[in-house]
Amino acid sequence: SQNWVVTGTAVDRIGPSEIRVRIRGSLPDVDSTNEIIYTVFGNGEVEIHNSFQPGESDLSELPRFGMQMTVPAGFDTMTWYGRGPHESYWDRKVGAAVGIYSGSVDEQYFDYSEPQENGNKTDVRWVSLTRSDGTGLQAVGKPLLSVSAHWYTTEDMEEAKHLYEMKPRDFVTVNLDYKQTGVGGDDSWGARPHPQYTLDPQPYSYSFRLRPTSR
Repeated sequence: SQNWVVTGTAVDRIGPSEIRVRIRGSLPDVDSTNEIIYTVFGNGEVEIHNSFQPGESDLSELPRFGMQMTVPAGFDTMTWYGRGPHESYWDRKVGAAVGIYSGSVDEQYFDYSEPQENGNKTDVRWVSLTRSDGTGLQAVGKPLLSVSAHWYTTEDMEEAKHLYEMKPRDFVTVNLDYKQTGVGGDDSWGARPHPQYTLDPQPYSYSFRLRPTSR
């Protein structure tokens, strides 16, 4: 996605308080295409539909399919209705009960011996990032999302060998994903994820809605 190229745009007025923005893109590194549709409503809400179409190249499985954004420092309380309170993944979630949980963004980071993907929450119905006064941004899955929020970017965690090498950013990186391929490791070492927990190269699409929230 770092080399995502816009190939077409369209803007349509659906009604007096509804605008649809369609953006088509190419993923040349994997010979695939992507389309994102933003439907903007007059009440300030935005519904997002993201679809992926693989090309004819022989692709491996997708590590994840989703979207990423940042929110300013200060929006550092994460509340979600999904599995918790600890991290969970597609093939590692039986012990995480569905409920409403809340904690600081700091608390969502799990310090593995080497920085890596961590802190994901599965089967999330909605998630909010809020300030101390309770105002913030809420994402609502249609129907479910996988979600994480950190003071570090994905690149920070990929490039560092130890936690002390990473400097917290002045923004929060938020992942709003359809799914991630499972963790695997049934033998505690290198076992691949089971096929039913793998994002094979095929068409995918998902939707969610962003809206302002307050207490």
